[in-house]
Amino acid sequence: MHRTRTLCTAVVVFAVMTGTAAAQANPPEAPVPEAAPPAPPPPPAEVPAAAAPAAPMAVAAPPAPAPSESPVPPAQAAFKIETPNKSSVKIGLLLQPQFQATQARFPAGAGPSGYSYDLYIRRTRILVGGTLFGAFDYFVDTDFPNLFLQNASFTDAMGVTTANAVKNTPGMNIQDAFITWKAMGDMFKIDAGYMLPPIAHNAVQGATTLYGWDYFFYTFRGLSAANQFFGASASPVGRDAGFQLRGLVAGGIVEYRLGLFQGLRQVATPTEVRARNMFRTTGRVQVNLMDPETGFFYAGSYLGTKKILSIGGSFDFQDTGSTTAYKYFAGDVLVDQPLGPAGVFTAQVNVAHWDGGTFIPLPKSTAVMGEVGFLIGAARLSPIVRVEHLWVTNANDDTYLGGGLAFWPYGHNSNLKAFFTHHSVENAANSGNQFNLQWQLYFF
Repeated sequence: MHRTRTLCTAVVVFAVMTGTAAAQANPPEAPVPEAAPPAPPPPPAEVPAAAAPAAPMAVAAPPAPAPSESPVPPAQAAFKIETPNKSSVKIGLLLQPQFQATQARFPAGAGPSGYSYDLYIRRTRILVGGTLFGAFDYFVDTDFPNLFLQNASFTDAMGVTTANAVKNTPGMNIQDAFITWKAMGDMFKIDAGYMLPPIAHNAVQGATTLYGWDYFFYTFRGLSAANQFFGASASPVGRDAGFQLRGLVAGGIVEYRLGLFQGLRQVATPTEVRARNMFRTTGRVQVNLMDPETGFFYAGSYLGTKKILSIGGSFDFQDTGSTTAYKYFAGDVLVDQPLGPAGVFTAQVNVAHWDGGTFIPLPKSTAVMGEVGFLIGAARLSPIVRVEHLWVTNANDDTYLGGGLAFWPYGHNSNLKAFFTHHSVENAANSGNQFNLQWQLYFF
């Protein structure tokens, strides 16, 4: 019994001593709870967790296969400055050095024969654009086309006739200057300024993303070739001053554009003031059966970054009330279809009809303009064929047949295009030829 008590006493003493030791050992561990604030780095614990999603995010980048489907490198980003209040400015550049060999066309068969050779800059542009407060977009670019090209005093293969025999020396013109209010995102926008009116698809394309070496020859027939008809002191290359409404509806399937532009203003008379007639009215509707074209400027080809199948229709109208109205109607189709590693099939057809009435001296005429090509993915090379024909009331028909190669080592940022064009006129004794070799450098 005594031994039992002694043993119990020893056990109690040992328990008290270990309890005391434990109590004395706890204080050093008390800081550990305080070190627990650092310990709540569940964030660090979640950094691996976040790092784990990072891997899925790289996997979630399968939307990036879209660019990977493109046989050319992704477009180079513009030089851009952004501010905290959702404003930005971008600066870009377009240069198109060009070699041109031209065999003149003489309807009566008279005049010198042979080719003329020129080295000049087809387009020289500085581009500036961006956003303001996230609500307004703006775009301004300058241009001096055909820099140092000697204009010949005869009609060349492109149908250009001029008496100026000197080279175009450096200067600067405003090519575009407009602002866009994104009132309802892509659904409703208002553009105001100096811009391309919404006529046929090729006429609203940016010169930076053309498929061939230039626009169709008849695209701006009623606007540039007839610039004097709209009262411009020099060719506006299709541009006009005004405003338009545009947007994408039905999930991007339908795009609309409707605008009022300066057009031709009436001159003053002894009894009436000047500019009393209605503005020029222009509109366009495009149905996008695949991807929509969301920018102000269309592209001649997206080089595999989009799948395009679009059908569009346009009109252009102006009158004075005392004349027969100027009228223009156009329809177009664009197919720009990536076909996997094989490449990209691209085809475009525009049909346009002009009638100057008694408002402007432009005869009734209809043009069919088309191009088709295939971007070979492995070679980044596109064979392209172009065909255009113009029917003119009480005049001879015009035809352009041509084709060439476009090499896209850096897509639209830098490419090389070599094209041959044959120009013939009905009942003319001779036809004309032209060869163009163009290098483009562009970023924006």
